[in-house]
Amino acid sequence: MMSSLRATAMRSALPATMTLLAVLLLVPMGAQAQSTATPTPLSLAEALQRAGGTSEQVALAKAGEQRARGQQTQARSALLPQVSTTLNWQKQLQNQFAAITERLGGSGGSGSGGSDSSSADNPITRIFASEYNVTFGLTATQPIYTGGRASANVRAARLSRESAEIGITSAQAQVQLDITQAYYDAALSDRLVAIADSSLVQSERTLRQVQLTRSVGSTSEFEMIRARVTRDNQRPAWLQARTSRELAYVRLRQLLDLPTDQPLLLTDSIADAPVAAAAPSTAAAPITTVNVSPADVLRVDPAAQGNVARVVSASDTTARARASVRQAQKGVEVAQQQLKATKAQRLPQLSATTNYQRLAYPQNVLPKSLADFFPNWTIGLGISYPVFSGGRVRGEIAAAEAGVIEARQRLKLAEEGATLDARQAALQLTEAEGTWQASVGTAEQAQRAYEIAEVRFREGISTQIELSETRVQLQQALANRARAARDLQVARKRLELLPYLPLAQASAAAPQAMTTNPGTSR
Repeated sequence: MMSSLRATAMRSALPATMTLLAVLLLVPMGAQAQSTATPTPLSLAEALQRAGGTSEQVALAKAGEQRARGQQTQARSALLPQVSTTLNWQKQLQNQFAAITERLGGSGGSGSGGSDSSSADNPITRIFASEYNVTFGLTATQPIYTGGRASANVRAARLSRESAEIGITSAQAQVQLDITQAYYDAALSDRLVAIADSSLVQSERTLRQVQLTRSVGSTSEFEMIRARVTRDNQRPAWLQARTSRELAYVRLRQLLDLPTDQPLLLTDSIADAPVAAAAPSTAAAPITTVNVSPADVLRVDPAAQGNVARVVSASDTTARARASVRQAQKGVEVAQQQLKATKAQRLPQLSATTNYQRLAYPQNVLPKSLADFFPNWTIGLGISYPVFSGGRVRGEIAAAEAGVIEARQRLKLAEEGATLDARQAALQLTEAEGTWQASVGTAEQAQRAYEIAEVRFREGISTQIELSETRVQLQQALANRARAARDLQVARKRLELLPYLPLAQASAAAPQAMTTNPGTSR
């Protein structure tokens, strides 16, 4: 009885069990299909090309150039004639001329009736007494003499536009450097994850070897616990490396305006030696004495110095060539032109005007034809001179002079910052070249040392401490070499783009956005 009930329960539960198994099998397959999307190959050249049209920094710089171009057009308009038209239709609800005409026509006696009738029929009287009037006007004004104010504003606007164009070049160079850094940061994170994976696998292999020897009684419990602790200590570093890699790729996708979940396959690796540093160092001379010469130990590698000299010679590192310095120079010239425009307020302003009108006084709402319009055309000259402004002009001139002083000091700060920035870039490249040259053979030697340590540990002629220390040295050597390769690539790109990059020093930043002086507005 119990067996039959158990069989019935098993038969009834079989479909549900199969359905549950199918769901459990399909869910991982779907998740795996989503997580194993085909990565998109991406080279550094493709990343730089793509970033040129998607960068927010470049778009902001172009918007600033467009604004400066519009301000230049606005300033140039002060030299050209200003023409405007008007069309006015008017209905008079009460008209004093019509009231006068009506009063004169109603109170006249028999002796003056003829005179009143002729006065009411007068065309001029009908015009003034008309209920409707239509006016079409055309007005033109031409500045003849502005004391140099308009031309100074035009030159200032042109210089501001040229400064904005330099800003576009600077933004494009900064984007290229940011993309290069982000690309090699992602490549470095790939390399560091691979190193962390290898270290975790090596520590796991060591733990299993210790467990195996422990099972046959050849290793103490202390050695097994130490191997397990060493393995567990590798896992946080492995997790941290994977997190850093994910963040590096997110940053790269953001700069390239790509979906945050799109997988990428970087085709340019920093693991390969740069061309300039690919030549291996010459074999060391045989040791014949234990005496050490500090001059030989503390000198910079000549190969690194030669590579740095070649890169520096190919880039213009002078202060005058920097984009920020050129923008600061434009700022000085703009301030000088604004000062000229402000001082021009003390001089008289001369302009010519003309006003052409066609007027109609229809009997009905609208005139019947063009013949109903009457011409009215005037021309004139006007001159204005500020006799007394209450100190406004004097205050604006003082403010403009202060603007010139500030612009010159910004230029001096920019030149000093450019000199320091160029020196810093050259020293960073020297450091990166030297670090790379020093790491060329270190990783291979550390790898060889770890292989020997593994053999010694497996044969029982070394301790686990020796193996762990050798593994740490290998991990550090590989990471140092990868970081040195990344720093070298970024330092070279920075020195290549140095003339166009903004200053790295905050104290010598590019001049602030130039605002129009109150005395320069039309």
